[in-house]
Amino acid sequence: MKHKILIAVLILNAYFAIGQMKNQPYYERDKSDALIYFSVEDAMKSEEVVTILNLRNKELTEVPAGINQFVELTFLNLMKNQLHSLNTEIFECSQLTELNIRQNEIEVLPSEIGQLKMLEVLNASKNKFKTLPKEIGGLSEVKIIHLVENELESVPSQMSQLSNLKTLELESNKLKSLPEAFAKLDRLVLLNASTNLFTEMPSAICGMKDLETLNLDRNKISILAEDVKKLRQLKSISISDNQLIAVPKKISKLKKLELLNLANNQLTVMPNKIGKLKNLKTLILAGNNFSEKERLRIKSALPDTDVRF
Repeated sequence: MKHKILIAVLILNAYFAIGQMKNQPYYERDKSDALIYFSVEDAMKSEEVVTILNLRNKELTEVPAGINQFVELTFLNLMKNQLHSLNTEIFECSQLTELNIRQNEIEVLPSEIGQLKMLEVLNASKNKFKTLPKEIGGLSEVKIIHLVENELESVPSQMSQLSNLKTLELESNKLKSLPEAFAKLDRLVLLNASTNLFTEMPSAICGMKDLETLNLDRNKISILAEDVKKLRQLKSISISDNQLIAVPKKISKLKKLELLNLANNQLTVMPNKIGKLKNLKTLILAGNNFSEKERLRIKSALPDTDVRF
């Protein structure tokens, strides 16, 4: 059983990684001849225009002063330091397209974040945020936001204004709900809200009409919204390690679905029309309470699907 579940997890991770790669923009810093500076001092001495500043893993306890003088800066990496706060000079770098503050000890994201009108990627995972400023809704060009492993108890409804957002990662926080206004995030392609405190699937998700990958693993969800049928672009759904007692009949409307992971729930039957999921490649049902008769029926209904009990 453990071997089968491990294989299932590897399959899911592959789907999720593909979804992330698909939505990952390509930047100047990715070029082999990109000019990268690894200290503020070196950048200040340069006669070249400074666009890429990588201060990763420098044991910084505060953001070096003077960063705001790099007016053409597009990429700033402050990952893996010991920052507890952010110098607001950062937000004067109006050309920033990517800001990485992952793996610090930052408790407050300053409201000035809203000044970064060119920002496309914000990686703020593995910090200590409990809340986010409403001004984050001003990041009109942002496509990717990573907020994994914080202490978020809520997210501001103003994030619904992020009309270009394609990837949102909220894994490993303390969220019990999502704002209803999140239904306006209709360009979102990937949502990872696993390992939170949801007791039901947030209804706002069903408004995300472009969603392709949805991960709600390791919550306390007992009810899967009937309106999940509206997510006609979905290719991957993972709701393992929850408390599901039933799967809505209308899930059969998701004609593009390729992966459905419902492992470790409290299911005893699957919908009669499950066989209509003609593109389903993998169905993971390990750790539920299906009878032998129901298992045979499911496999018979999905002869071309890899069904894992």
